[in-house]
Amino acid sequence: MSSPQISKEKRDKGLKKARQYKIQRAQIKKSIKKGTADFNTFFISNNSYSDVIANMKLIDMIKSLPGIGNIKAQKIMKSLNISWRKTIKGLSRKQEENFKNYFKIN
Repeated sequence: MSSPQISKEKRDKGLKKARQYKIQRAQIKKSIKKGTADFNTFFISNNSYSDVIANMKLIDMIKSLPGIGNIKAQKIMKSLNISWRKTIKGLSRKQEENFKNYFKIN
């Protein structure tokens, strides 16, 4: 099965959007690590970051917290019964509720 043919303009537009999202995700992780932002900033409903963080892996966001590395992040994910492969938009309601309770997100 071959991939669908798209125009060069659509492909370039998609690649540009992907690059912008990647840069914004890096900035989000950096701001969390520095302490200039917290999870509440990004998880409130109707925020401007919802499209950007939707496909971000939850474990990457947890690892951006100061003092939390890969092992500690995996333990947190395991205690919340969330696979390390989950993206933010891929969380079930129960998983999202557990995550928000754990990190005290409003």
